[in-house]
Amino acid sequence: MKGELGLPYTGVATFLGAPMGRPEDLRQGSVGVLGVPWDSGVGFRPGARAAPRALRHASMRYRLGQKGFFDVEEERYRLRDVHLLDLGDVDILYLDVEETFSRVTEAVKAIAARKAIPLVLGGDHSITFPAVRGLLEADTVSELFIVQFDAHLDFRHEVHGVRLANSSPIRRISELEGVRGGVNFGVRGWRTSEDDYRQAIARGFQPVLAKAIHRQDREGRLEELLDLVPPGIPLYVTLDIDGIDPSLAPGTGSPEPEGLTYTQVKTLLRALGRQNPIAGIDLVEVNPYFDPTERTLLVGVALLLEALTAALDRI
Repeated sequence: MKGELGLPYTGVATFLGAPMGRPEDLRQGSVGVLGVPWDSGVGFRPGARAAPRALRHASMRYRLGQKGFFDVEEERYRLRDVHLLDLGDVDILYLDVEETFSRVTEAVKAIAARKAIPLVLGGDHSITFPAVRGLLEADTVSELFIVQFDAHLDFRHEVHGVRLANSSPIRRISELEGVRGGVNFGVRGWRTSEDDYRQAIARGFQPVLAKAIHRQDREGRLEELLDLVPPGIPLYVTLDIDGIDPSLAPGTGSPEPEGLTYTQVKTLLRALGRQNPIAGIDLVEVNPYFDPTERTLLVGVALLLEALTAALDRI
């Protein structure tokens, strides 16, 4: 086949067309892509287990070549010479959350141990907890601050005794040694628990309402929100697709109106990259079954490109 990159629908679908590899093939500063096709933490509409495969297919439209991507706004290349490997999926053991999450932790730990950046494709939001746990257990960072883009707090202690569900990952993360708090951009909706809200603040996790972000954006002061993020500390960035307005990304299990725009998230991610190192990234709660147009998948891939740009280009 002539040319550096093939057509989006040819060849084996990997994330951004990256070569397949193993954790031992990673090197310092590279990116290891890991799928976690798990949605047994969902209490409403399942289907996020199909997202890792669907995101890979959608990402083939954005195949990453050696030159990277030309940024027409800045007239420069982004993600040039990035070493990115697709490591496949965690081997899910359905109905066994403890064993599955142990496998997620070990897989992320193996990536981070190579001083590479884990980029995790969920899956529902419960998978963020074992991913962060794996990053900390690798001992390549001594502390983490969590940056969450999400309509929901995900700070529930338990639901009928269940503590590892998609309503609880940030609460579980708050209990890990080395986590120094977090910020959640985009909180809104009718289902926020007052107790979860108070507990998040008490434990050093600051909810930022979508309403406040829209106001700051109108006033040209969006980047001032980064005052909530202590500079210099490594970040774990978790992108819940329902943080985005459902008019742009309807393919999710728990959509909430009045969400963030793509440009707002992009602006905040790029500002974060200038201020802090980004040690890990995930995208969760994409549900391909609820968006036959596939625009949610394309938006999700574009958000991951923005997060990678923030992590690697430090713009």
